[in-house]
Amino acid sequence: MKRKNYWFLFAILLLALTSLSQGQNLNSNSGSSEERKTMSWNPKPSSPQDTDDQPIQVMTHLNESDYKELLNINDAFVNETGIQVELHNIPDVDAYRQLIALLEVGEGPDVMLVNSPWIHSLASSGYILPAESYLSSTNGSDIISPVLQMLEWNGYQWGVPLDMDPYVLAWQMQALQSLGVGNIPGTAKDWRDLLAKLEIRKGKPIALPSGDVYAFAALMGVVGGTNPADPSVEELDSVGKIRPWIQFIENDRMQVARTSLNEGGLLLMTVPFSATFREKNKLEFQVPDQLYAINPFLLRGRSFAVASQTKYPEKVAEWIAYMTSDKSQRIWYDSTGNLPVLKQMYEEDQFRMTKPPVTLGQLLNPIEGGHAESTLQSEWENFAKEAKLFLSGKSTEQQYREALDGHPKEKKPE
Repeated sequence: MKRKNYWFLFAILLLALTSLSQGQNLNSNSGSSEERKTMSWNPKPSSPQDTDDQPIQVMTHLNESDYKELLNINDAFVNETGIQVELHNIPDVDAYRQLIALLEVGEGPDVMLVNSPWIHSLASSGYILPAESYLSSTNGSDIISPVLQMLEWNGYQWGVPLDMDPYVLAWQMQALQSLGVGNIPGTAKDWRDLLAKLEIRKGKPIALPSGDVYAFAALMGVVGGTNPADPSVEELDSVGKIRPWIQFIENDRMQVARTSLNEGGLLLMTVPFSATFREKNKLEFQVPDQLYAINPFLLRGRSFAVASQTKYPEKVAEWIAYMTSDKSQRIWYDSTGNLPVLKQMYEEDQFRMTKPPVTLGQLLNPIEGGHAESTLQSEWENFAKEAKLFLSGKSTEQQYREALDGHPKEKKPE
């Protein structure tokens, strides 16, 4: 009896072991089958995903006419290289805020074309890459030095400059010569001689856009020194003497004023270079080069920057190189009037004429060792308010200096 029970128990144990073994084999085989099925029909995407056919996303902050020209140059790039590029423009005044909002959530563009003074804050916030990381050569020696200063931070260059559109003094040379003055005034004595001759002329022949602080700075930079926020007594006195001849032009009268300038009704107008560059045969342009060499932000340039999150550094580098090439810079200037930032473009015949449209002076040949720090940018909002009051004759020299928390410097001995 015991022997039968042993055999019976042995049979049950053997059956249980056999069933367990089959169950393990079934689960293993089933798992392998599912794994093979997944590998066969649902392959994992490559990481990063194959992006050869994905377009570069570019966001710009341009006016309508400049944006259209950028689209034309971009079309030429796409046709020549086959690299696809999608451009989106934000012309709004709050473009910076909109751009930052996109970058913060990782939905920003691969490349952005923005006002050059934005580059520092974008770099310090970690939103963009240093130019050295995606360009084989940044060609810093080929670019106007003060332009590069706006793009440098923490020992690196963070953007690639496209252009600049500084305010210039646009002179009507026939009107100037009719006063017996052959050349644009360049010294304090020249200005005194010109103002003496204006006594015989009716009206106010010097025009400034009303409320335009860039125009105020340009005029004061030519007449009254390189730091309008902290001028010497002598410099501020020189500016004070031209105030009776200044008229302020509202926005809705700007075109009328430009026509008057072209026809000789005005002697001088301070405007962005791009606004009057097509009249270069009638006008001569004076750049306050010393002012701009110390205050590069006044050059009003735009620069390319590459987002830290881009997946296409090679294609981005090729696109930026094309957009900033000599050929593209000539096309951009001819169409928009925005000045190139490459030094060689200001050599003879580069503009298909006997000389470049403007003389950049110290912008091309900065003083060795650089310039001292200027307080103008830090005082910009205050300067905007006080300069208008002073130039319109509503405040005195002393009130102007006190409002800017400055003190008159000693007048230089003759």
